Amino acid sequence: MLVTLESYFHDVVRPAIPETVDVATGPSRGPTTDVEALVEVCASSMKLELPPGDDLEVLRQPSYFAQVLRWSADGRTLNFAIPETAQGQVVEVESPPGHPLRRGDDYAVDDLTLRLYRPPATADEAVVAFLKGERAAGYLERRRCELSLAIRAWVKTPGNAAPLLSSALAAALAASVDLGNLEDDDALTEDSGVRLRLLQTSSTLMGIHRSVESVGDTLYSRAQATFLVRGELEQLVTLGTPEPRGTIREVRREE
Repeated sequence: MLVTLESYFHDVVRPAIPETVDVATGPSRGPTTDVEALVEVCASSMKLELPPGDDLEVLRQPSYFAQVLRWSADGRTLNFAIPETAQGQVVEVESPPGHPLRRGDDYAVDDLTLRLYRPPATADEAVVAFLKGERAAGYLERRRCELSLAIRAWVKTPGNAAPLLSSALAAALAASVDLGNLEDDDALTEDSGVRLRLLQTSSTLMGIHRSVESVGDTLYSRAQATFLVRGELEQLVTLGTPEPRGTIREVRREE
């Protein structure tokens, strides 16, 4: 989820920064001495609340086989075909991705058709549906969590990093208004059986700090904004095959 959060803020900060300035993600390495300016987006940690009591599994619910369907949109289409091979029932719909729709108010499911009441905006990935299939070994768990995020601007002295940070900060604050749900694309693979999502995400600015730092023999002005991000981490772990169900093979009548 750290990489997912970094990627989200990288994509909103990048257009606000001059093209000549690189925007990096991951643990901070700072600039090399041949770089005049740099912006970094770093999600450094995630802490989950412990379940209540002594039972660490108390919040776990039964798992199920899940499938995710994605559609593009042209700004006019309302109906989206669900493949006949789809496994399970549609339980959640997001449009745009990360922003849940309300069943009945925003969409309906009619057999193999997902019908939206308003056409989604044109995009390569405009609609996402989450399907719930048969019960499986594993678990579903949701827990509150907190993540730490920092946005840093570096400018070689005698330059000043504050204006560069201000541009990045303005973009980040605007994008924080409606974060929605974030999905960990790296965890969601056909072979892993694991899906991680950060739900009901919100963030707040915690502080701004500036300093002068030495990189080798070179001085840099550094300005940093820190954010606290809160949400609910959903862990869906699906293992093996569906649990067997009782089957009536034969009915005999006794005379």
